[in-house]
Amino acid sequence: MKYLKLIRFQNLVAMALIQYLIRYSLVIPAYGKTTVLGDTAFGLLVLSILLIAAGGYVINDYFDIQVDTVNNKVLVGRNIKRRVALILHAILTFTGVVLGLYMAYSVGYTIVGLIIPISAYSLWLYSLKLKRKLFIGNFIIAQLSSVFTIFLALFEIPQNISHPETTRLIALLCIYALFTFLCSLMHEVIKDLISYVGDKTFKIKTLATEWGISKTKRFLKYINISLSFMVIIVSISEFSENITALSYAAITIVCPLILTKYWTYKAKNKEDYTKISKVNKWIIFAGITSLCFFI
Repeated sequence: MKYLKLIRFQNLVAMALIQYLIRYSLVIPAYGKTTVLGDTAFGLLVLSILLIAAGGYVINDYFDIQVDTVNNKVLVGRNIKRRVALILHAILTFTGVVLGLYMAYSVGYTIVGLIIPISAYSLWLYSLKLKRKLFIGNFIIAQLSSVFTIFLALFEIPQNISHPETTRLIALLCIYALFTFLCSLMHEVIKDLISYVGDKTFKIKTLATEWGISKTKRFLKYINISLSFMVIIVSISEFSENITALSYAAITIVCPLILTKYWTYKAKNKEDYTKISKVNKWIIFAGITSLCFFI
């Protein structure tokens, strides 16, 4: 169980889920089953990005021992030896990179596959030093989240570039990538508010420690409003006659966004921000499962 916590098992399940939902709700309906990656190749590419993401979680905890100790969420060094964590990171990342590059080469898209080692290196660099630089770390994680969201679809588009459905598919992928980016950015900023005490103690530059709590809350409000408008506009444009889809978007995404906006305004302590973080995770999950309406 402690190792599952270290690699954030729930997050990995969500990552795998969105890959398969994009495949079966957007890509295959657009192109058909015969012109896309085979099930085995697709599954192994999914596994490669999950391994890299898991390795990123491990190395992030490895470098965050002191701050996590202050914030009472330390795992590496207490429940798991530092040496074991470092070895686990190396095994996960190396396996993920090699597997991903091999599969990209085997299906003829080596250049696209280069995103895999670049992402692995970015996660290492983020954990080592970039997360301690104001906003850069938040932006990198949000950007990687959006890249991972649409990464496997990039293997499908080049060979179908002249297909009449390609333009719409690219537009939908960009929408979901932007949704993931904004939700992930919100999540990262909320995490900064949760770990404010530890970050302040070790002089780590985050929006919360540099801007102050009030200004950081306003920043979250603007992201929240942008997300709400995006969801409303896309829902109406894509599902104007589908009452079920519109109701789903309103109840499971827009209403929780409004709730987090209100709770963020009222939040005063770590427990409040932790509650907001949980709702934000639900919004991400609801956004992922909304892909089912395209089937």
